[in-house]
Amino acid sequence: MRKINADWHRANPMPKNPSPEQRIDWHLRHAVNCECRGIPAGILRLMQARGIPAPEGYDFSRK
Repeated sequence: MRKINADWHRANPMPKNPSPEQRIDWHLRHAVNCECRGIPAGILRLMQARGIPAPEGYDFSRK
């Protein structure tokens, strides 16, 4: 596992029952602020379906 930014995680919990847009927003902010894991493939698919570009280093072909 890569380095976790515990302060960021404490200050930015995932909302309860998040909408797809909230999930995308959280994961995009997470990718910039924490190194503990990448953006899950399901989130990347949601982004692609909505025309949201993948952050640098991510690829929509990821399964």
